[in-house]
Amino acid sequence: MSGSFGTAHSEERLAARQELERLTKKYNFLEPDRGNLDDPKIKWRFTKPDYTQANLEYMKGKTKNHPAGSLELVVENLVKRWEMEASHFKDLDQWTTINKERYRAQANGGKDFSAEEVYKIGNYNWLMAGCKKELYDAEKEDFESSHRHFRGAFPAGFPWEVLEVFSGPPTVAFSWRHWAHYTGQYMGSQGAGELLELYGFGVVELDENTKLVSVNIYYKPDQFVEALKGDITPEQMSKGKALVGSGCPFVKSTPTSV
Repeated sequence: MSGSFGTAHSEERLAARQELERLTKKYNFLEPDRGNLDDPKIKWRFTKPDYTQANLEYMKGKTKNHPAGSLELVVENLVKRWEMEASHFKDLDQWTTINKERYRAQANGGKDFSAEEVYKIGNYNWLMAGCKKELYDAEKEDFESSHRHFRGAFPAGFPWEVLEVFSGPPTVAFSWRHWAHYTGQYMGSQGAGELLELYGFGVVELDENTKLVSVNIYYKPDQFVEALKGDITPEQMSKGKALVGSGCPFVKSTPTSV
């Protein structure tokens, strides 16, 4: 769920911005809302992120086009903003998406992580905490190393979308899809540009101020790592999509604007 990142040089960012504007106009797309990243009061963990390339990959590969004001889009933007804060804010006190005192995060019914623990280890490590240690040992990784591994695998970004929302606030249940073209390297394994698709389910609890109290994510991390290592095919990794619903990329399957 983490990883709507991307790296690009200035010329590539300009080309990506132009393509974003074309897709926005042609398909009535909306760019993800991650808040005001130009707010001078923000203290960045490293440098201010640029989501231009990541947003383009999201638009090119998404299977849904949730309309403005829909619960699906509200949930999708909340998760994207939460991920941005977790990945890039320097101080936990800056996070606007969580109830810091009550916040808990859990993957696949495993260990409960507090806000302070999540801030320290990063989203990847709590999400991968239940992975077989021979595949990925989250206890031996830190914030920086985990992000380095996965950003190295997906240099153009690792987009994420909500597929369907099954219940509204305060308990929000939804299915989701993560995808990327594996063009980089992961722990010595080189990708060949194959499309990796990761499907799962999420349940989040919101307080009276629409802040996250708990995040519970369900998916198969072992298959994800096995695909990165080349031990299974992309098709084997994404076989769980039948459980949560899927579709072809929106841009490719919709020849006219919506």
